[in-house]
Amino acid sequence: MARLFLIDGSSQMYRAYHAIRGLTGPDGKSTNAVYGFVTMLRKLIADHSPEYVAASFDLPGRTFRDDIVKDYKANRAPMPPDLAEQAPIVREACEALGVPVLTSERFEADDVIGTLATAAHQARFDVAIVTGDKDFFQLVTDGIRVYNPRDEGTWFDAAGVLEKFGVRPDQVVDVLALMGDSIDNIKGVPGIGEKGARELIAAHGSLDAVLAAAESFTPRRREALINHADDARTSRELARIRTDVPVPFEPDTLKYRGPSRQKCFTLFSTLGFRTLVADYAPTAETSSRDYAVVTSLEEVDALAKEIRAAGRVGIAAIATAESAVRADIVGWAFATKTGAARYIPLAHTGLADTPNLPAREVFARLGPVLADAGVKKVGHDLKFATIALAREGHVLGGADLDTEIASYLVDATRSSHDLAGLALERATYRAMSDEDVVGRGAKAVALDAVPANSLAAFAGERADLPLGLAPGFVTDLDQAGLTTVYCDFERPLIPVLAAIERAGVKVDTAALASLGGSMQSELDDLAKRIYAHAGLEFNINSPKQLSDVLFERMGLTAGKKTGKTRVVSTAQDVLEELAQTHELPGLVLKWRSIQKLKGTYVDALPVLVNTATGRVHTTFNQAVAATGRLSSSDPNLQNIPIRTALGREIRATFVAEPGHVLISADYSQIELRVLAHLSRDAALVEAFQTGIDIHDRTAERVFGANSGLDKHELRRRAKIINYALLYGKTAFTLAKDIGVPQQAAQEFIDAYFAGFPLVRAYIDQTLTDARASGVVRTITGRRRLVPELQSKNGMVRSAAERETVNMPIQGTAADILKKAMIDVAAVLDDRNRSRPEPSRMILTVHDELLFEAPEGEAGAVAELVRDVMERAMPLNVPTTVDVGIGKNWREAKP
Repeated sequence: MARLFLIDGSSQMYRAYHAIRGLTGPDGKSTNAVYGFVTMLRKLIADHSPEYVAASFDLPGRTFRDDIVKDYKANRAPMPPDLAEQAPIVREACEALGVPVLTSERFEADDVIGTLATAAHQARFDVAIVTGDKDFFQLVTDGIRVYNPRDEGTWFDAAGVLEKFGVRPDQVVDVLALMGDSIDNIKGVPGIGEKGARELIAAHGSLDAVLAAAESFTPRRREALINHADDARTSRELARIRTDVPVPFEPDTLKYRGPSRQKCFTLFSTLGFRTLVADYAPTAETSSRDYAVVTSLEEVDALAKEIRAAGRVGIAAIATAESAVRADIVGWAFATKTGAARYIPLAHTGLADTPNLPAREVFARLGPVLADAGVKKVGHDLKFATIALAREGHVLGGADLDTEIASYLVDATRSSHDLAGLALERATYRAMSDEDVVGRGAKAVALDAVPANSLAAFAGERADLPLGLAPGFVTDLDQAGLTTVYCDFERPLIPVLAAIERAGVKVDTAALASLGGSMQSELDDLAKRIYAHAGLEFNINSPKQLSDVLFERMGLTAGKKTGKTRVVSTAQDVLEELAQTHELPGLVLKWRSIQKLKGTYVDALPVLVNTATGRVHTTFNQAVAATGRLSSSDPNLQNIPIRTALGREIRATFVAEPGHVLISADYSQIELRVLAHLSRDAALVEAFQTGIDIHDRTAERVFGANSGLDKHELRRRAKIINYALLYGKTAFTLAKDIGVPQQAAQEFIDAYFAGFPLVRAYIDQTLTDARASGVVRTITGRRRLVPELQSKNGMVRSAAERETVNMPIQGTAADILKKAMIDVAAVLDDRNRSRPEPSRMILTVHDELLFEAPEGEAGAVAELVRDVMERAMPLNVPTTVDVGIGKNWREAKP
C-alpha cells in the first residue's frame, strides 16, 4: 500500500522558529525557522523515503471560521515579523526539496490536510499526518495516523490516541469543543479544562450526551454547561477539521520526485546554510568535467606540450599522507584549463585495468616544463608539490598562485582553508572528499589501492579547482592590498620551507631514551608523593578522580566546574591557585608538565625519525596562525620550552651530523623593537638605539629608582609587564603573573603608559582605526579582520581588542623573520655553489633560525647569517640577532 505523508507546514514552521534562536543569513535577516523546518523535512525524507508527500500552510486573510464567529483567533498574537519574512521562504524550500505545497483560500492548512487525508484513505493510501498538533487526532482511523517528528518520532494510531489523549479519535473534537482554546478564541465551556473535558467525554461518549446530562452535574458545572451549550456547539464547529475543501486529490502531483539540486543549492547558498549547500552543489558526476587517466608515455608527451602551450597549469600530487617528506606519491594531476584535468598513475597497487606509468620516464618528459619558470604553476599547497617533485630529483619552477595561502591572506581568521570548502564557497562546486574515494571506517582502503579510474575525478579536482579559483583570489589580493605580501613574502617562502622540511634535523635517539628513563623515574617519584598526600592511589590523568581527591576527600575549596561533566575543574589555572595553599596541586602540575613533554617529544621523536634520512622532518604551516607566524606539526617543534631545565635537555638531543655544528640565530626582543618602531616612543627608541637593557628601562619607568625590590625581581617583573602589554593583558591577569594585588598591577600599567606615553597613544590609535575599517595591518600590509571589535558581548570585544593591539606587533615580527629566511636562503644557495659541503637552514622556531654547517665553516656562516638577518627589514631601531654555535641545539642557543 502506497503511503502519503501530509505535513502540517504551519505548525512545523512555528515549532522550528521557537526551537532555534539567533540564526541569521548573510543579509542579517532571520533564518531560524527555515533552517529548522528544512532540517525536519530532510530527516523525514531520509528516514521514510516517502513515495507521496505534500505540505500545507495557512494563508493570510479570512477563513470560513471567521464567518462563524467574528472574533475567531482574536486573541492570537500576530505572526512575529521575522517569522513572517521567513514564511514564503519555507514554502520555497518545500518546493525546492520536491515537496508540493497545497493551500486553499478561506480554509486553514488543517482543513486541506484533512481533505487530502480522507480522499487518500478512500483511494486505499496509507496516510501519515506529520504534525505536533493534537487537533489532528480527530482524523485518525484505520489507514490514517499522526506522526510527530519530534525527537525520534512517534506514531499515533487509534489506540495511541486513546492512550495519549484519553478518548477515541472520533471523540477528540468533542473534547476540544468543551475545553476550548483561548489562543484561537474558541470559547468552550468556562471552568472545564482539558482533563475535565476528556473525563466527561470518556464517561458520556459525546458532547451532545454531556450537554443532555447537564442536570446531573454539580451546580457549578451544570450552570456552565447549560449557559454555554451553544458556545460548546459552536466551538465544535470551529475545532472540527473539514474534509470537503476544494482541493483535488491527484496522486500523480503528490508523487515525490526528489529535490531540485539547483534550486536547493541556490536557496541554501543565499540563506548561508553552509552545512546544507554541500549536499546540493554541482559535482564531478552532475556537471560536465573532463577528467581522465593518462595511460601511455605518448599521452605524457602530449600533456607536456599542452602545458607548455598553455603557459599555465594546475598541479597536484596525490599522496598517501599529509607529510610530503614521508608520503608515498600515488600519482600526479595536471589541468591546463578549467573543467578538465589529466591524472598520471604512478604507484597504484594490484591494478590490471590502468597500469602505472614509470615515474622516471614520466618526469623525463614532464620535468623540463615543470622546472620552467615561464610556465606558471597554480595549486593548493604548492609546498607539498615542491617537496614531492624534489624527491624525484626535479624542481618546481614558476610557482604562481597557491590558493591555500591566498585564502589565508584574504582572511587569516578563517577556520579552514581547505580546497573543498573554498570550491563550495567560491565556485559553487562540491569536491570529492578523501572518504568518497577510500571509503569510511573499517571499510576504508588505502589510497594506492583505489583503481586509477576511480581516482581520476578526485585527482583531477585537486589540479583543476585551484586553477579555476586563482583569478578570483588574484582580484581579492589586489583589492585587499595584499598582492605585495603574497609576492614578496609568502610565495618566495614556499621553496625555502620546502628545503627546510626536506633537510630535517638529526636527533640523538640514545640520548632521548636515557632522558625518557630519568623522566619516568621522576614521574614515578612524583606519583608516590601525590599518593602519599592523597592517602590513596588514583589515576592522576583522570580529571574526575583528581577532582574527587582534591575537593571531596581533601576538602579543598572548589573552583569552577567543567561544562559537560559538571565535575569541579582541575585545569591548570585552578591547580595553580590551589598550589599556593597546598602541596599536592603543585606536584600534579609538575607531574603533568613532565608527562606532556615526555609523551610529546621524548617518546614521540624516535618514532618520527625518517628511516631513509635518519632525521626528523616537521611540517611547517603557512596558513594557520592569524598573525602571520609559522607553525609546525607532526611533530610540533614550536612548543619545546626554552626556559626550563627539562626543555633545554630535550633541545640537547637535537644534534649536528658528524663534522658539523648547529648555528642558532635569534632575533633579540624583536616584538618590543617592533613596538618601539610603531609607537615611536622616545624612551623605547632610545633604549634600543643606545643598547640600554629594555627591561631595566621599563623597571625604572614603572617602579622608580627606590622600589626596594631585589634587582633580579625588579627585572623579572618589568619583563612580564613589557610582554603583558604586547598581548593586551589586563590588571587581573598581570596581578596573577607577578604575584601582586590587582590594584597594584593596575598602578604598574598606569605607570608604564606614563613612562612610555606614545605607546598608549599608538594602542588607542590602532584600536580607533581598526574599529573604523574592520581590519588591522602589519608594516608590510598583512591584515587581520577584526569584526568582533563591534561585538555587543564584552568578553568577545575585549578579546578582539587584545588581538588588534597584538597583530601589528607579532605580525610584523613574523614578516621580518620570513623576509630573513628568504634572504638567508638565497645567500646560502649562492655560497654553497662554491663549497664542497653545503650549509643549510634546518629549522625555524618563533624568532629563531637554526642552521647546520660544516665545522670549519661555522664562524663565517654565523656572521653571514647575522648580517643578512639584521638587514632583512630595517626599523628605526636595530634588529639585533644573537648567534650561537654548538654541537647540539642547547649549546647553540645563545
